[in-house]
This record gives sequence, structure tokens and C-alpha cells, in this order.
Amino acid sequence: MTRHLTAAVLTALAAALVCTLAALAAQTSELKELKTTALASEYRAEAARLIVTDQEYLIRLEKQSRPVSMVTVTAYNADPAQTDSDPEIAASMRRVRPGTIAVSRDLFNRGWVFGRKVRIEGLGIYEINDLMAARHDKAIDVFIGCNHQALAFGKRRAHAALLNI
Repeated sequence: MTRHLTAAVLTALAAALVCTLAALAAQTSELKELKTTALASEYRAEAARLIVTDQEYLIRLEKQSRPVSMVTVTAYNADPAQTDSDPEIAASMRRVRPGTIAVSRDLFNRGWVFGRKVRIEGLGIYEINDLMAARHDKAIDVFIGCNHQALAFGKRRAHAALLNI
């Protein structure tokens, strides 16, 4: 009788163990699913934080960027002596062309970036397409195709306004 009782107890324990293992396997599967869902949610939340941070950065950049500055205006052309190794391609990776300008890096860092429009007093409206060498400060270079015309343009001081168009 004790043998039958021991066998019955062992069978019950084995069944309980199998049930416990099945429950653990189900919980493990649920935990993996929850972790995957949580990671996706955390990723979306982190991406949202980055977007908000980027928006805040743009707002700070807009605030510190004075839309009107007194700048030194000169002219340049696609002469290798005035540019880098590829004079026909601007820093924006687009071709240099009339109606575009290069800005000094301090202006660029204040939001005067590629594609923005600038009104230069007495000259008109230009699109930012290129960067000047690092040695320049508060300066704009107007692209003029002909070397003779660029030299005749000279150097002048003018108000330049960053436009929101």
C-alpha cells in the first residue's frame, strides 16, 4: 500500500512539476513579448524626446540668430584659387550659380544655413549655397561668374537680413 501511495504521490508531483514548467514557459513567452513591446515603446519615447530636443534646439538657434547683421560683403567666382579642389560644387553639394552666396561659419552656426534666403542691402535677395573659409567672420561672399566683375565688386559693408521665406 505504501508503494501505491508513493507511486501516486510521485505521479501527482510529476504532474505538478509538468504544470509548473508549462506555466513558467508561458510566463517566459509573455515576458519576452512584454520586453519587445516595452523596447519598442521606449524606442518611440526616446525618438520623441530627440525630436522635441531637436525642436528646442531649433528654437534656441532661432532666438540667438539675429535676423539682421552688419556684414562685410565681397564677391567670388568658381576660380580654383578662390575655392577648394572642386570649384564648381559648393559646400551644400550643389553647383555654384548666380543668385547664391557663401556665408562665414559664424553666421552659418547662428542659423544662416543652406537654402535660406538673405536680403543684402542695396544688392537684392540671395540663397545661401556655400561656406567661406574659417578665417572669415561676419562676412558674405556673393557668387559672380566672371573674375573681372568679382574684382570690380570690391569689398563693402552692408546690412544683411535672414529671411523667413
